[in-house]
Amino acid sequence: MTVLANPASATLDAQTYQLVLSLKQALEAAAHSGRDGVSCAGKQLCEHLLERYHQPAANSPGRQSLAPWQERKAKEILARSLNARLFIADVAEQCAMSRSHFSRAFKKTTGMSPQEWSLDLRVRRAKELLADESLSIALISLECGFADQSHFSRMFSKLAGTTPMRWRQSARHAESA
Repeated sequence: MTVLANPASATLDAQTYQLVLSLKQALEAAAHSGRDGVSCAGKQLCEHLLERYHQPAANSPGRQSLAPWQERKAKEILARSLNARLFIADVAEQCAMSRSHFSRAFKKTTGMSPQEWSLDLRVRRAKELLADESLSIALISLECGFADQSHFSRMFSKLAGTTPMRWRQSARHAESA
């Protein structure tokens, strides 16, 4: 059995593993058909590895922001935990960074702190739910991860410039017009 026959390696993501298998098959076939397959498979693997795992050197100016894979992963984690308590240190760990460095890099990348980005996402989700008039504002506040309706109204008003009820009414009037 070869080393590549065991997909349980904790260090490879599924896509990397598949690309390594493709390269292995191309190498085995190269003896019979030439090197074009090896070149293509190797290039695909390298492009994937660079996109997913490239991190600039610690002293380079680009080091201040998140790598594309880190930004994707952080936003996915933050979006999944819309109505659950989440610690930024946990998100930073998933992105292989310290909490403080992650917070600085996230803000440089997105223009918002992780907390601000999460709050903005929760308010955008609330706006979607406010379009459904059968849902109470109290239920929407809980669904979007706010402590209570009062907290939701304060945060919504701060970001949207109006209360949830007024936003719902103006959205209803805009829809009927």
